[in-house]
Amino acid sequence: MADDKPRRGRPRKERKQLVETPKTFLADDEAGITDMQTAFVWHYTEGACGQTEAARRAGFSFPASAATKMLNGKDFPKVTRAVRIKQDELREKYAITPQKTGAMLWNIAETAFETGAYNAAVSAVKELNQLAGLTIHRSQNLNINADLQKMNKEDIKHRLNELLGVEAELNDKDH
Repeated sequence: MADDKPRRGRPRKERKQLVETPKTFLADDEAGITDMQTAFVWHYTEGACGQTEAARRAGFSFPASAATKMLNGKDFPKVTRAVRIKQDELREKYAITPQKTGAMLWNIAETAFETGAYNAAVSAVKELNQLAGLTIHRSQNLNINADLQKMNKEDIKHRLNELLGVEAELNDKDH
């Protein structure tokens, strides 16, 4: 595709990269894989792309075929092992734990309070309290199988008292 031709239509918005791509990839002697295989592992696990695109970015001539061979576990078992190890590292790094969540909420609460965003600070503290188990949100749904058309006022009061476990009678002033 020639860059000298003017593009038709609406200009494309410049997208921010999710992660900074390393300039060079070195062979991983510990895993026993080459520099191209290391590039493939990085692009596949951290580069936010599929296996064929990862192989293309790593520089393989036939990316679809190379990606399939590298991930089938038979042709290049060291690459498959390196991918699994990298995925496990990322899973552990980005895992949502109560400790990480609590630390983030505390930072949000402090920052929001310092900048005067009191609603956000209160919301973060509320979430922290729920995370710590200090507040419990309870709700109760009552399924009343009764035909209200056939019941009079006294029957309805009696049935509600029975369901709610209330012994005292309701007065007309109570409603």
